[in-house]
Amino acid sequence: MTALSGGQRQRVALGRALAINPQILLLDEPLSNLDARIREEVRHEIKTLQQTLGITTVHVTHDRQEAMVMADRIVILDGGRAAQIGTPEEIYNRPNSPFVASFMGAGNIVPLRVRGDGQRVATGGKPFSDGIEIDIALLAAKGIGYWPGDKPLNAHFRSEDARLCAPDQPVDDCLVLRGEIVQCSYPGGFYRYAVRVGRRQYLVDDVRRLAVGEPIGIALPATALHLYPPAPAAE
Repeated sequence: MTALSGGQRQRVALGRALAINPQILLLDEPLSNLDARIREEVRHEIKTLQQTLGITTVHVTHDRQEAMVMADRIVILDGGRAAQIGTPEEIYNRPNSPFVASFMGAGNIVPLRVRGDGQRVATGGKPFSDGIEIDIALLAAKGIGYWPGDKPLNAHFRSEDARLCAPDQPVDDCLVLRGEIVQCSYPGGFYRYAVRVGRRQYLVDDVRRLAVGEPIGIALPATALHLYPPAPAAE
């Protein structure tokens, strides 16, 4: 076994587990020690085997992409409790809590105030953001009811769901945050920017090469926002 690569050792271990014809296959972080290319190959091999043999498989992982690719149903655990159970599409598109939203990639958080009289979302009158109109039906779909007056909410969004625009450019049906590019990286196929807006920083993906230090706007469609009440203050 010592002469085998990590991927080969995992394939041998999987073969041994399947040799006894189990009714349930338990995999605990089986790909964590493999490099990226081998991990992707073995990931698809395991899924193909599971589907071909029809074996119920419980796969434990901290890798979001691995869970999305391999699972028919996902259970997100938070402190040992099931925070959400659903298909990959359900959990990705409709995370039911800030924890699940962050785990599913929506780690950017914008503090907002929603005014119940016009369903207008704003950032408490701060000068670095424009507001948008949010339909009551969209709020209801996110589990947020109607109320009179102002209500604080946190909006989570993914870097790929935002788009960069000129800071003074109004964008229809979008919340626009105004800030400055403070960092740029190239993961491959697009650029990932860290944009400072006030005291916060947000990650946004864009195919264009832009300069660090450039003033910029972040346009956020209402449908890209996952809205939740803020956590209660600790006493």
